Amino acid sequence: MKHFQIFQFILIQQMKYKKKNALFWQSPLPSNSPQRTFNSYSFIKIFLGVFLIFSLGVCPRGAVAEKIEKSDQSMEPELIVQPQQVLIGDPIWIQVNNLSANQMVTITISGQDQLGNIWTSEATFQAKANGTVDIASDAPIEGSYQGVDQAGLFWSMTCKPTGEYVSPFAVMHLLTVTLMVNGEKKVSQNIERIAYQHIEQQNLTEPIVGVFFKPQEITQPTPALIVLGGSEGGYNQGWAAVLASKTRMPTLALAYFGLEGLPSTLENIPLETIQKAIDWLNQQPTVKKDCFGLIGASRGGELAILAASIFPQIKAVVGYTPSGIIWEGIGNQHTSAWTFQGKPFPYLRVMISDEMNKLFLEAQKNGTVYFNAPSFLYSLKMQQSQIPEATIPVENSKAAFLLIGNPQDGVWPSDILSKYTIDRLREHNYPHSYELLSYNNGGHMLIPYPYYPTTMRKFYLPTVKVWEGLGGTARDAAKAAEDSWRKVIEFLYRELETE
Repeated sequence: MKHFQIFQFILIQQMKYKKKNALFWQSPLPSNSPQRTFNSYSFIKIFLGVFLIFSLGVCPRGAVAEKIEKSDQSMEPELIVQPQQVLIGDPIWIQVNNLSANQMVTITISGQDQLGNIWTSEATFQAKANGTVDIASDAPIEGSYQGVDQAGLFWSMTCKPTGEYVSPFAVMHLLTVTLMVNGEKKVSQNIERIAYQHIEQQNLTEPIVGVFFKPQEITQPTPALIVLGGSEGGYNQGWAAVLASKTRMPTLALAYFGLEGLPSTLENIPLETIQKAIDWLNQQPTVKKDCFGLIGASRGGELAILAASIFPQIKAVVGYTPSGIIWEGIGNQHTSAWTFQGKPFPYLRVMISDEMNKLFLEAQKNGTVYFNAPSFLYSLKMQQSQIPEATIPVENSKAAFLLIGNPQDGVWPSDILSKYTIDRLREHNYPHSYELLSYNNGGHMLIPYPYYPTTMRKFYLPTVKVWEGLGGTARDAAKAAEDSWRKVIEFLYRELETE
């Protein structure tokens, strides 16, 4: 029955009602009479009730149902990305609403790095019965990663080179999240990734070389961090900025070679560089005296462990894929990497077998990946008698230790090399806390924080013209970064006793 017919039927019934009750309708009762008011509104309620009953109950394809159906069809998919400005390493939520049950949609992420290269990822999802997709709880049907993984679209981004140079240290300040339906772009949202969150920066050239970051809200002396890079030289400004922003501690990115005024190669680096950094930080009014955390990666992790064994002002050490054994430097001659008071530390040489040398030359010629870890294992085997002397006397430290050494590290066997430190601490009944985190297939950790691409498992060494492999897998490296990042922050808070 059409709406007009329904309305006509109600009018006829109304006329019959009025005729039957003519005396009532024509009664001189005042307009505000309870009886009159009650009956007038009663009829209105009856009118609306019958109208709704016929519209929704009697009509199988009534106008109201048609309107609702058309409204549902006109609702566009909604893409929600939160937050849209986020500190590197912090979680990001992506959701899609207003879909049909079981509808297929594709989410892509893209960004351009500091070298102009384009990084992308994508995943296709099937909407739940309520018409939503949530990457924190839904696994993709297909795409650049598998399984439920809130960070999956970020770590699985792969590089499409636009030039000659590619780096695993991709710096992308802006990411674009796009929702695709049936191959058609529906909506996009941008994510601004920041490393500097309410911090002040001071560039330093004397008496130390580096960059100092101070959280803006700090007015009282606070424990400070010192960040040490690896064999790449210089200082890691971005990493230090993220740490300062996350921990809200004063943070110094310290260079120890590779810049003006410093040694040009990683050879005979004086540990007085660390002493100068400690002295400079102790002079800063917002830094708590003699309460420092050292954070180092690879050879920088080796330096952090060694420095802690000499300087009691160091109270906490974080080593990303470090070594508890001192190795020779990287440069033009066989010599120690480190010295103190003019004396070089005992060290092991990096030796290479005939087989490994053949593999190196092939990788150099063909542009394939070369894994250096077997050379370190060979070196340990060939110099067993010298290991005790080259092992860092870490028991002399006053610091707590959190080391991350992974099996399948392609650069060097960081799990084995880290264990030399842990074993030595255990043997000496070390009174402070120490822990070794190991992640299968985590590889050599150049990326310390989550929600960051880990798909590029190699880096180029221009001095020897070879690609060195990091080992591990992109997924497991991302999982290692996600778990260890949280534990590193908790460790620094706990051991440096900061609020």
